[in-house]
Order: sequence, then structure tokens, then C-alpha cells
Amino acid sequence: MSKRKTRKKKDRSLVESKSKGLSTLKEKLTSSNPELVERFEAIQGIELTVPRLVQVIADLLPYPWDDFALFEEAVKLTAQGFYWEAVGVCHDVLHLSPNAYPAHHLLGHIYGAMGNAREEIEHYRKAVRLKPNYPQIYFDLGAAYWVSGKQKKSIAALKKTIPMAADFAVADYWLTFIFDRLGRNRDRDQRQVSGKDAVVPAQTFASVCGLLGTAFVEYGYHTSARQAFKRSVQVWPEFAEGYYLLGMLHLKKLRNPKRAAKYLEKAEQFYIRQNDFQRAALAHQLYRPKDEVHDQNKAADEWLKEGLRLQGLGWYQGAVDAYRMAQGFKTDFLDAFYNMGVAYGCMEENDIDALHKAVWVFKKSIDINPKFIHSYTALGASYIKQGELDSAVEVLRRATRVEPQDSNAYYYLGIACRMNSQISQAVDYMKQAVALKPDSVQVQFYFGLSLVDLKMFEEACAAFREVVRIKPDFADGYLMLGKLYHEKLFEPSKALSYLKRAEKLFMKAEDYQRVGQIRQLFIRRPAKSNL
Repeated sequence: MSKRKTRKKKDRSLVESKSKGLSTLKEKLTSSNPELVERFEAIQGIELTVPRLVQVIADLLPYPWDDFALFEEAVKLTAQGFYWEAVGVCHDVLHLSPNAYPAHHLLGHIYGAMGNAREEIEHYRKAVRLKPNYPQIYFDLGAAYWVSGKQKKSIAALKKTIPMAADFAVADYWLTFIFDRLGRNRDRDQRQVSGKDAVVPAQTFASVCGLLGTAFVEYGYHTSARQAFKRSVQVWPEFAEGYYLLGMLHLKKLRNPKRAAKYLEKAEQFYIRQNDFQRAALAHQLYRPKDEVHDQNKAADEWLKEGLRLQGLGWYQGAVDAYRMAQGFKTDFLDAFYNMGVAYGCMEENDIDALHKAVWVFKKSIDINPKFIHSYTALGASYIKQGELDSAVEVLRRATRVEPQDSNAYYYLGIACRMNSQISQAVDYMKQAVALKPDSVQVQFYFGLSLVDLKMFEEACAAFREVVRIKPDFADGYLMLGKLYHEKLFEPSKALSYLKRAEKLFMKAEDYQRVGQIRQLFIRRPAKSNL
């Protein structure tokens, strides 16, 4: 027993002496070359988590790999910050498996970490083409567009994630993984950024969370929106917009004015620090009584501008809330009512049916000003979308009496009649629309379609030639010309010329389904017509 105790004491003392030696060595290295120590510790920490990183990517981005070890090596190099080496390995992976979308996704991440936004976005788009139905690619694509200053594209990408992942936890897990574990917020020397250097990735993370939260609001997922906004201000405690969005959510959707006031006060303070006095005023007006505002007409105009800004970005629910604020300061504010109706109508882009609300708002606009022609045409278009064709025709005929020179009224009348199988009337109305607005691609195109319905193929071709003259990159115009010359007029050389042009334009737009349809026309011989 005594020998064993002695041996244990010796082993312990040996370990302690080694620890002291290593400690002394570390202290010497720290004093002589602190950057080397930082880099070594960062890489050492990553080494311990590489198997976990690989497993996460394999779970979230499944693919039937021929050589998973090669892709695993690419992940390992990425996590260590050896980006060019990782790029080379990813290309080796794609040489073996050209459809390996995770490799393109990883390449996008690598180029993003290196600051090459163009290549980052390109590889994300390649991943989308190979597998368009997983949300993680859109989280990263949205972040890449945001960093590149392409706000509308960023919003469009992030909105696509909502039907796929209605719980913010999915986005939070992936974004945290990308930023904190896979090295998105490392500098070129592969050291974890800190202090002032950490502001940029924190701002990006917070901004993406804010955009996701707004997207959740668009779809009515208010709990997920609250989580996203709270995460944004947690990541970046001075994120004024995050507090503003939290306050707006609690005020307009969660009906908690006390908590809303707390967040909006913070937002106001941070906006003032940033010298953004306009948004500070909006935040202030949200949580204070309206009678405190001296110039209510000016406030109404500011909220109208905010609504138009949000609507232009595709945030239709946010725009509606802004227009309501405008109406609160200015009763029967025609511009606010009309634009609110437009915003409700646009919600169908998000698969949200709010046309009944749009109809009510446009009717209210007509009550406010019976001579405002745009309310009539918008109401008629809304009825058409709802399939209420008789109501649409009635409203639009009233519109032609209010303003006989408005081409939109005749255009929508033509649409309604065409949908109601009243083809001759449709052509007559479209003729009037073309006469009033001859350089409108939309009007000329639907005039051509109406002529096709009447089997007036030569006249239809003339209309479609006008379409492509006005807009030379309008692929559908070339496609209709190609089909008519191929199937109705039997002029194969003209058909081929137009179809090739259409194919090229659809390829550029990445509409591969239409490209396939055109290629089927190339190999299909037209049957002789008895007409």
C-alpha cells in the first residue's frame, strides 16, 4: 500500500511539474508572441468541436455522399479558417458529386467569410437551384444580400423561409451556428473578433433577426416575431430598429401598451443618439397620446411616407399599420386609405387573402372622393381577383364615366370580359386601352391574347411585336410570337428565331420550366391547320 501511495504521489508531482512547465511555457509565449497564442487557442478550441460541426451540417443538409470524408475535410478547414484550402476541397467534392448542394452552400459561406459577396451569393443561388426547399440556404442568402446592401432581395429571400420554418428557433439555431461556431465572425487571421471588431457581425446578425421578425409579422406568426426581435436586441443592445419593432408588435398585435411603451422609449433614445430624429418622432408618437402632437397633418404625412417605404420593401402588414397611424392623425385621409387598399391587395404575394379588406378600403376611398379614378380601377381589379366579374364590370364602367381617358379602366374591363368569355367585348375594350396607352407592355400583351382568343392570329402577332419593341427583354412576348408562328401561321424560320430569343431570356431568368417547354416546341412539328 505504501509503495502504491508513493507511486501516486510521484505521478501527481510529475503531472504538477509538467503543468507548471506548460504554464511557464504559455506565459513565456504570451509575453513574447500573444497573437500566436490566440491563434493556437482558437484552432485548438475548434478542433474539439469539428466532429460536432460536421454532424450538424450532415443532419441539417442531408445528401447521399459518395465520399463524405472529403466534405468533412472541407468543413474542418472552414472551421479552422483555412478558407482557400477549403475552397479547393469543395471543388474536389463537386467534381465527384456535381449535385452536392451542401458543397455549394459551404462554398457560399466560405466566400462570405472572406468578404467576397459576389461569389457567396452565386454559390447560394446554385444551392437553391439544386435544392430549393430548405430554409437554411435562404437564411444565408438573405444575410449575404443584406451585407451587400441589397435590402429588397434580402427581404424576399428571408420571406421564403417562413412557410418552411414558422418557428424562429430554426433560424436562431442556424444563424448562431454560422456566426459563432463555423467562423463567420472571424477575421482574416482566423482569430475570433472581439470588442469594436465584433460590432459588424453583431449588426448583421441583429438585422437579419429583425427582418425575419418582420416577415413573421407579415404571416401572422406573432410569437415567433417577438422571439426574433428580442434576439436582435440581445445580440446588439443598441439596435434602435429592434426596439422599435418590438414596441410596434406589442402595441399593434399583442395588445400590451405598457410593454410597448418601454421598448418604444428605448428605440426613441437610440434613434436620437444616431441623429435619426424622424424615426425618433415616429417612435414617440406611437406610445404617447395623439393630442400631444402639435402638427397632426405633418404627422399624418410622415406616417404615410413610412407606409409607402414599407410597402416598397414588401412589408405590407407594416405598411397597413403605418397607414392606420396616418388616419389616426388625419380623418378621411384619402392617400392613406387608397394605399392601404393596395397593401391589402399585395398580401396575396404571401398567400394571405386580404382582398375583402382591400375592397372595403377602396369603397371607403370612393366615398371620400367620388372623382378619384384610381380607387375605381383598384376596386375593379380587386373584384376581378375575387372572381366577382359582374361587380367588376359595373365599377369599371362607372370609372369610364368619371374619367373617359383612363386606359386602366378599359384594360380591366377587357380582362373582366375575357374572363367572362365575352371575347368580342374584351377585344373592343383592349383596343380602347391600347389607343389611350400604346406604349404599355401589359396592355399590348393582353390585347394580343384577346386577339388570339378571336383567332385573329396575324393581328395578335402585330400586338406581340409591339410588346417586344417596347420591352426587348420581355420573354413572354417572344414566346407567344414563337408559338403563333409555329402552331398557327406555320412559318418555321420566324418561329425558331422568336423561340430561341425566348429560351435565352428564360435561361437568364432561371425559369427552367419554361425553357423545357420551348425545347419541346423545337422538336415538335406543327400539325397542318384547316383554318
